[in-house]
Amino acid sequence: MEDVPSETLSSRTVAVIVNERSRRGSDWFDPVLNELTRRGWTIERAVLARHPGEAETALKSAVDAGVPLIALGGGDGTFTHALGHFVGRQTVMGVLPLGTGNAFARDLGIPSTVAGAVDTLDCGRIGTVDVGKVGADRFLNIVTVGLTTRIAEYLTPDAKRRYGRAVYLVALARAVALTRPFLCEITTAEGHFAFDSLQVVIGNGRYHAGPFPVHPDASITEGRLHMYALKGRNKANFVRLAWSLRLGQQVDMDDVFSCETVGGRLVTLPSKRVTVDGEILYRTPIDFGIEPDSLRVMVPTDFAD
Repeated sequence: MEDVPSETLSSRTVAVIVNERSRRGSDWFDPVLNELTRRGWTIERAVLARHPGEAETALKSAVDAGVPLIALGGGDGTFTHALGHFVGRQTVMGVLPLGTGNAFARDLGIPSTVAGAVDTLDCGRIGTVDVGKVGADRFLNIVTVGLTTRIAEYLTPDAKRRYGRAVYLVALARAVALTRPFLCEITTAEGHFAFDSLQVVIGNGRYHAGPFPVHPDASITEGRLHMYALKGRNKANFVRLAWSLRLGQQVDMDDVFSCETVGGRLVTLPSKRVTVDGEILYRTPIDFGIEPDSLRVMVPTDFAD
């Protein structure tokens, strides 16, 4: 792939679109605008979106107008929702990490500070990263079935504001109590696998649930997905899994299935709800895959793609 320096953008013109419902959306909006203006950028439009429809309209308008760079602010779900406006287009996505976990920003090495994020917009370069596919939708981070779907039910905007990053611990305790085992069948080019499970994770990038690696070698630029699943019916294994997640060592557990692939099919019995980057969108069975190098995004100059 070819890396294009940021100064080759057609102009230093940017649209800033921020999801007000993200954990720090309102706090960042004016400081980002002020910092970009101070650095000599022309703000073509600035929108603090109060609902998804407002953000969708603003994104479409900016892309159709040929704005070279759109600085998008929100959590991982915000960036996933916006993919349809960027994949296959020349407009470059800029990332303002305003969520709780900020896994996509971690994948790119973008700091979770106003100065650090604006530095990437101002002094970074254009990189290309992979995008996952599930059903008719795209995703940036993870697709999950089982425990994580239960967690997603509790990760409401109100809960995130109330507990901050500790919301994951509260949600985890509730999810463990409610999750039930299910039969899992995974079919990929690498083979067919069947086992009882409590959780299945399909990851596009390196991180999920905040700072935890999906796999020690996972990358958002390698053109492959990493999968892992907690096998068996014993909920006590969640404790060992949570401990191992810190370093991505869950794939070394005897009770964890792990593989890497370019795509496949997941079937469960009974049918289970499917969470796509924090939003419950499907029920199993699902087909999944990857679109390598399909998203143009501003990255730090030392980003390794």
